[in-house]
Amino acid sequence: MAYLICSPIMDKEPIIFILVCWMVFCLYKFIQEILKDIKESKLILKSTYPKLIKEVLYYCAPIYKDHQIKYYPLHQISYYPSKKRLGYYDPSLKKLVIHINSHDGGESAKLKQIVHTTLHEIKHHIQHQTNPDFKNYEYYSKKLSYQKNPFEIDSNAFADKHTDDCIKYLKERGILE
Repeated sequence: MAYLICSPIMDKEPIIFILVCWMVFCLYKFIQEILKDIKESKLILKSTYPKLIKEVLYYCAPIYKDHQIKYYPLHQISYYPSKKRLGYYDPSLKKLVIHINSHDGGESAKLKQIVHTTLHEIKHHIQHQTNPDFKNYEYYSKKLSYQKNPFEIDSNAFADKHTDDCIKYLKERGILE
């Protein structure tokens, strides 16, 4: 009978091979994610800010329809920077105002913030039109704080959820590159 003698080195070769393969795979995925971030983060406005805001409103058309809202809110762009806010929704006028020059960072970061802010304020319009409790917005802000106001939490979640998809839509429409 012949016995196959395995040395400890031979037992380690498959393990080393698997570890090396795993490390190469992880490195590949890491580089792939970095390249994806670099590619996605470069946004260029190929239009005007008013057109950008209007197209974000159009992106929300199916959402308005789902909530049986017939009219877009009025909207205004302010080029004066605000120290307090990036934008706001005025329920008495059913109007959202975006402070373009309150957003900072490089062009890509600024454009992404503007889209996020616009979506956030659009959600306030939807809340105003669909939730009777929205009349208590100021009460919640005073009692709980701005950050813990349930309408703010909901608006931020809405904007977070839709920003990337909206940017994709804006690229398809030729508003962003």
